Amino acid sequence: MRTPRVLVAGLVVAVGATAVAACGGSAAPPRPGDPVLAQGQDVYNARCASCHGRGGGGGIGPKLAGVVAERYPDIADQEAVIRNGKGSMPKFDTSLTAEEITAVARYEREVLGS
Repeated sequence: MRTPRVLVAGLVVAVGATAVAACGGSAAPPRPGDPVLAQGQDVYNARCASCHGRGGGGGIGPKLAGVVAERYPDIADQEAVIRNGKGSMPKFDTSLTAEEITAVARYEREVLGS
């Protein structure tokens, strides 16, 4: 009788570990004190974290933490990707303001990048 319980418990652990890995596995950073970075975190959590992970560790979308500024040395190029989309990433030009796009780009660079 114990064997089915052990199997179910093992399955629950395996599914939970897979879900964490799929979400990037990295924890969300603490709330920034800078209001623009805090706004960027809100936008990131609402619009980006489901693909790039709460801590920017990647998942469905590529890893951003620690690499986004290297990929896009000019923040305007990163903002253009957010605005216009790239590959399977949707464009956010009609659903985010220019200020929100800048805030999320700064958040990815300054908070997730550190």
